[in-house]
Amino acid sequence: MKTKNLFGLLLFICTISFVCCNDEDNTEPAYRLELSENMCEVMQGRSSSINLISNENTTLDIADPELIDATYIWGSHDNFTAIIEITGKQKGETSIIVTDHETGESATIKVKVTEYPMPRIAVKQSKGNIFDLMDFYIYNEGTQPILLKELDAVCDSIVWTVKGQNGSYQVFHHKADEGYHEDHLSMGWGHCFKFPGEYEAYLTAWKENKVVSRDSLDITITDDKDFLGYNWADITKTSQAWTSYADVLGSSPDLMVTSGLNGTVPSVEVKVFNEDNIQSYNELYNYFCKLYSQPTYDDQKEKQKIFKLYDELFSEQKKYPSDYPCAIWVTERVNFVLLMLEDGSQYAIYAEPARP
Repeated sequence: MKTKNLFGLLLFICTISFVCCNDEDNTEPAYRLELSENMCEVMQGRSSSINLISNENTTLDIADPELIDATYIWGSHDNFTAIIEITGKQKGETSIIVTDHETGESATIKVKVTEYPMPRIAVKQSKGNIFDLMDFYIYNEGTQPILLKELDAVCDSIVWTVKGQNGSYQVFHHKADEGYHEDHLSMGWGHCFKFPGEYEAYLTAWKENKVVSRDSLDITITDDKDFLGYNWADITKTSQAWTSYADVLGSSPDLMVTSGLNGTVPSVEVKVFNEDNIQSYNELYNYFCKLYSQPTYDDQKEKQKIFKLYDELFSEQKKYPSDYPCAIWVTERVNFVLLMLEDGSQYAIYAEPARP
């Protein structure tokens, strides 16, 4: 009997010892910090994610916050799964130190930010006549669409300009302030050139008053038609309205034009789209002097005979028979006159085919 009791006591002590050993083993962490990858390449304005196993008490230390943003997203998933979302801001290389404060472990993610493919400029046709509508547009060389959110991240504005021309057209604009956000993006726009020449157009992106990209293209504008945007043979009826022309630069006269028939004689009229009488005269006179030359006749030199010349050079059915001719141009294909209309309130150019 004494032997049996001693064996039972020894068995009981061993059991207690075994349980105690198991409790000490359970103090080891149930996981270790683990990243799905330790390198990341992301484009400016875009984001990429890295999965990790960690505790909710995990922090991120970005070596260069000017290049990237990084957000730790705790999902309360099984196995302590979380996500680090990395967004590219500026081109360059940096790193993120990930620290799990429950285990004291840390790991490093190396990040490379590549340059965003800025929109490029194109035109549907690179050659046109004066007064033709030239259709410009922006495009991305890659397969990805152009998105406002991405442009917001890489630039503040994108403007279209033409070398030697005043003014600019804002293709993209982003402005964010406290409680205020504004975005504007034009994928395409039209512009009419009113002088022939070789033009160089630019698409320039700005960020914090610095140029971040520039694209360019060449445009050829000719003056091959009989008068402005018209060939005489194409005028077969009288227009029902005046036509104005797109000028997103605001760098040339704001002209409006109409055409018609006076009997069988085609004609074209040109006015300035404003109500300032003196400005109308100056803009019409200066524009046609630059486009052609100084007038062949003007009322300062031929005051006594300019009405006679007006009758001789233009058809009897001309639309403005009694208005005052200020200057007359005689060219190979067209005769045209700068008129002060009868009531003295406006000026106009009146044009007919040159007489054989």
